[in-house]
Amino acid sequence: MMRRSGLFAAAGLALTLALPSPAFAAKVTLLYTAVSALIGSFVAKDQGYFEKHGIDVEPTLVSNGSVIVAALTSNTAQIGAPTPTVLLPAVDAGLDLVIVNGCDVYPTSSKSGVIARTGSGIQGAKDLSGKKIGVPGLSGIIDVLTKKWVQSNGLDYRKATWVEVGFPVMGEALKTGSVDAVASVDPFYSRVIEGGLGTRIGDYGAIVPAGTSPVNYVATRDWTVKNPETVKAFRAAMNDAVAFINDKANEAAVRESLIKYTKLPPQVAAGIALPNNLTNQMTPGAISFWVELAAEQGIIKKKIDPARLIAP
Repeated sequence: MMRRSGLFAAAGLALTLALPSPAFAAKVTLLYTAVSALIGSFVAKDQGYFEKHGIDVEPTLVSNGSVIVAALTSNTAQIGAPTPTVLLPAVDAGLDLVIVNGCDVYPTSSKSGVIARTGSGIQGAKDLSGKKIGVPGLSGIIDVLTKKWVQSNGLDYRKATWVEVGFPVMGEALKTGSVDAVASVDPFYSRVIEGGLGTRIGDYGAIVPAGTSPVNYVATRDWTVKNPETVKAFRAAMNDAVAFINDKANEAAVRESLIKYTKLPPQVAAGIALPNNLTNQMTPGAISFWVELAAEQGIIKKKIDPARLIAP
């Protein structure tokens, strides 16, 4: 009897040794900003997909993309999600950063547009000459896109004055007349329109070619070369997350993750449309529009090959 017990114990030990170790292969600090396009990483964390593929990812919310670039280059974070208008100037300045994973692509599900102050008489882009336009951040995505939209509609964007106005106070800025128009996105865009504070005169997002990516997961080239298995695991987890998100039965759980990681009030997050064009694949075409636009507006000075921006 004792011999049999010993055999069972030995078999149990062998089975335990054969099971995958619960220890993670790698720890990754992921820096992100509060945008819905990054929902894939939020879901991958909450649904255990990172853990499933052997990586311990710690998502950390930051206020802006410049913080992300600094953290990646100092290795205090391994992956970050800056917008192209943050990534490209950093690469132009000599930092060797590459895209390890995509997010969503245009056309996006978010409502966006340029809103003219009620009673201003502004009906289109050409009427913005000499006017003051509020954008959430100078040289940010909405800023450069709105300038391109103005230019595409027959007005040199340099003939308007561009100022920073935070999303939450755009309605008040229009109401008081401190700006003549704002460029916004939901849920703030709809609130301004529904409050009768302004009229939509166009959509800056409509000028973006289909398949263009508004934000990506980025790392230093050196880190990706030294950690190919971690990159592979990150991508596999994100594929699982996208499959989960695309299943309408999971919408409530997906929205819970959005609220949790963006830290937006539930009533605000409820007004954000979940991304409908998620993709983890990156191609040069998904970033080339931003390269051309950044060069056109003087944000970058050197020619950047979009293909070189994508990690193997």
